[in-house]
Amino acid sequence: MLSPLGEGAGADPDPRFSLDAFDCMTFVETAAALGSSRSLEEARVALDDIRYEGAPALSARHHEVQGQWIPANLARGWIAEITRDLAGDRAVLLEKEHTRESWAAVHRAGRAIPGLPRAKEPLGRFLTWAVPPNALATVGPRIPEGTVVFVFREEEPGRATRVSHAGLVVLGAAGERLVRHATSTPGVERVIEEPLWRFARREERAYPHWPVAGYALYALPDMTAHVAELVR
Repeated sequence: MLSPLGEGAGADPDPRFSLDAFDCMTFVETAAALGSSRSLEEARVALDDIRYEGAPALSARHHEVQGQWIPANLARGWIAEITRDLAGDRAVLLEKEHTRESWAAVHRAGRAIPGLPRAKEPLGRFLTWAVPPNALATVGPRIPEGTVVFVFREEEPGRATRVSHAGLVVLGAAGERLVRHATSTPGVERVIEEPLWRFARREERAYPHWPVAGYALYALPDMTAHVAELVR
């Protein structure tokens, strides 16, 4: 069975571009690529720009969301931070500090990120604005359609990341906020759509000993001109 991510050759030969298998991140990445593309060929090029630092390779993926994927795609314009605009003074800063020592602890705990070389493990202090769980019900009705939501959890030594899940906010028939996401919940394991409150409840229960710390929100700007330039 094909996985939802690969480079088409080498260490992970599964396809780089697929529309029939997703995990939570490949679903968000593919949606972002398709939204600013006029053809599937453009979408393939856009997806590479979102996912990799340089030429596509397992070692070049933006493996760690807070320390690699978010900074890279903020810099390129694929995402725009809107948490503070929506949450105001209720927004909180969530920190992840990566050091050589913290990565060594990750390896000792057996939680290294597969495919991420030691030399490319991100180093530094990474800060992300998020909506705390107790403010989501208030902020939720203001979240625009097409917003990317990342689930951040409490910082734990020995873990490589604070991000456990991602999805897209869409509007229901009555304007209610839904989250479309690829879930790995046993017995489900497919792309589903559910009300924001149910999504939050699912996340609260997903890791009972690793609590949710907040929800980071990002808009997906129109990158059509950027993709056309990439193709040229």
